[in-house]
Amino acid sequence: MVSRPRWQALTAVLFLFQGVRSQPLLLIGKADAALSGAFSYEFLKSPLSRPFDQGSAEISLNLPFNASAQAQKFIGSFADSAVVIPELFARVSQDLNAHVDVSAPVFGGVIFFAARENASLRVAGALGNTTFNLDTTLEGSGSILLKGSIHMPLLFEMHWRSLSFGYAFRPVPWVTLGFQVHKHQFSARTSGDLKPDLSGRISVGGDAGNTSFLVEYPDNKVYGTADGAYQGAAWSPEMAVGVGPIRLVSRMGARMSAKGHVDVNYSVPYFIDPGTFEPRFTEPDSFLASDNLRRLLNGETGKRNIHIQDRLILTLPQSHTVTVDLWPGKLSLSYSKVFGHVSIHMEPSGEAAPSGGSADTTVAPADSDGLDTKGFVDFDLFPDQVLCLSGKFGWFHGDLGVHSLNIDYGERSHLLSGLSPLEWDGDPLVPILDFGFTWGYPLIFSTDFYVSPLPAVRSGVSYAF
Repeated sequence: MVSRPRWQALTAVLFLFQGVRSQPLLLIGKADAALSGAFSYEFLKSPLSRPFDQGSAEISLNLPFNASAQAQKFIGSFADSAVVIPELFARVSQDLNAHVDVSAPVFGGVIFFAARENASLRVAGALGNTTFNLDTTLEGSGSILLKGSIHMPLLFEMHWRSLSFGYAFRPVPWVTLGFQVHKHQFSARTSGDLKPDLSGRISVGGDAGNTSFLVEYPDNKVYGTADGAYQGAAWSPEMAVGVGPIRLVSRMGARMSAKGHVDVNYSVPYFIDPGTFEPRFTEPDSFLASDNLRRLLNGETGKRNIHIQDRLILTLPQSHTVTVDLWPGKLSLSYSKVFGHVSIHMEPSGEAAPSGGSADTTVAPADSDGLDTKGFVDFDLFPDQVLCLSGKFGWFHGDLGVHSLNIDYGERSHLLSGLSPLEWDGDPLVPILDFGFTWGYPLIFSTDFYVSPLPAVRSGVSYAF
């Protein structure tokens, strides 16, 4: 895992006094949080599921919805600090996620094209009307009192889209062959801004004497900003064969290298090391040293600018699905085995370069070696095995099944183990449940309700020609 202090630039103020006996208090007058996203199951559509005797043009989308909650909540403590949120407002919504699919009979088979928004995620938050109150006692004798306000907006966005091109045909009536390729596009963006306005008094005493002086750290001196963007693309093939009532679909995996950058800039009070966020000195006599005292009285700071160009690696696993028609055209049973896992990791490129020092400080530059970003982005999703019963009866269709699932994050593995009474090899079994309705011809309307594993409401319209 990456050293935590390197990545806490936006929350540095909360950890300025590690190593001292402190009781900081962050009173948040209002906190807004918003989580939105969307996921499309259309990516799993088989190339053999298209009609060979007619064309079709379809557009479908997730119906947006919003939910909100407001509550007073005590968040808890971190080290010796406490955070109290008198007013917390949260919103959860589903984004408008579109899918376009066109197919047409060509050369004795069917050619098709699809454009999909497979998944999106947006996390946004802001702390407003925030009061910071730090009243702490130094080891030995002395005290630090800081009061003020903090404003901190945060944002993270991620999108996964794909274009699909394919062709399916029947060399003989009882054999069907299909092939398609997917072009995946991935993008991510993050930003944050910490703006504190703090002032107070430092009192120290010791063998060298006693003193008390005012300190002031407005947002033009103490701050933290972060901004990053990544983009990547990759291709993956998919093959399918059907022999009588049995069909096999093999989806090959993909490895996407998303290139971009993350810029982190921050400034902390002089008595905090900008490279480690640890106090430069904790003994009261150290505060009274002439050089240190001068810098404290002048409100000097230590700055650090970090530019990271490591690559984000997104890995999609390969999977193989066997489907058997129990009742041709109405009921089928499928089993899928996934080899590998969905993962997002940061791969060092050797281009990261931190720097230190600034116009308003005499602090020497921090260490300039390459940053260890391992663990900064380190996520693995394991959808191992899937068993599903699918039915279509007139205007009604649905799926009922189960799949195993687990998650690794950083150095912590199998985070979902033990959460379900039903497990397969230590992985919880998650139910699959969705159903929908279609009506009309040649203009066909459809509505689908996905209950598990990811909830969604989807509506679409298609035209058969």
